[in-house]
Amino acid sequence: MITQLAHKLTTLALVFCALALLGLPALAQDFPNDIRPGSVLFFNRYTSSASNPSAEDTQINITNTDPSRTIDVHLFLVDGSSCSVADSIITLTGSQTTCFLTSDLDPGTKGYIVAVATAGGFPTQFNFLLGTAYIRESDGRLADLPAVTIRKTQPGTVSDPGDGVANMVFDGGATANSYDKLPGTVAISAFNSQTTDSTIFALYSPAANLLTGENPSISIFALMFNQLEVSRSLTFRIGCYTTTALTSLRVLNGLNTFIPRGSCGWMKMNATNGRPLLGMVQSKGPIFNGGRNLSVLTLAPAYTITVPAF
Repeated sequence: MITQLAHKLTTLALVFCALALLGLPALAQDFPNDIRPGSVLFFNRYTSSASNPSAEDTQINITNTDPSRTIDVHLFLVDGSSCSVADSIITLTGSQTTCFLTSDLDPGTKGYIVAVATAGGFPTQFNFLLGTAYIRESDGRLADLPAVTIRKTQPGTVSDPGDGVANMVFDGGATANSYDKLPGTVAISAFNSQTTDSTIFALYSPAANLLTGENPSISIFALMFNQLEVSRSLTFRIGCYTTTALTSLRVLNGLNTFIPRGSCGWMKMNATNGRPLLGMVQSKGPIFNGGRNLSVLTLAPAYTITVPAF
């Protein structure tokens, strides 16, 4: 029995070594995640109606899972139409959670939110934050989106360059400023034929400067697949935050011919200039209605986000 157990353990060890050599994403511990806690949270969508929040609104929830330590969280709300940034700071004690409606904080705005754990005004390692966005759109679409969490790789705060800003480096490295890498290639893991369903997705590349905002024009290359494993390539452009209907994409032979009634497909996307991408997808059909974050297939090259430090 001992010999058999030793043989099984040896075999298991060899399997894990082989998977590590293959570099399978499932085993990459630095992939962005919406399950584990982290030091930076990306909320991939928020929206509200200034005139009728009961019809369109978002509830943002942020939780400090550390049982004893207090943390400051710097919130950056990025307007998807103007690319302007508004910010606020909240404090969470040990095991505290907070929630707020974006109709109260930033009414009438659609975009994304970045939440950064800070100490003394500077981003810091505090891999204990979780978040969720509950979303209701005016057209009846619903979503319950966990925040995408990014860990800071080293203890302590980001270094102070002495100019009132801090540079967070998403490179998966081991410097004082290093965080896990951001997503590079993202995917809509599945969607139903648009002959019956209506699917939209929001896509953005996080602003490199959260002091002044950023209005990039980014070319996206995408591959769409149907159930028969046939693919179609397509390109489109996004700004600082772009919401797109699948039916508006240019697909040869037409989307509803390529993915006909009763079938489904999927799509993966990356920025042609190598910038990171994040986003979410919402679908509404005769039976199902919901939303989810875009899946992460590969990681982006090193990327720096500058934030105010105070």
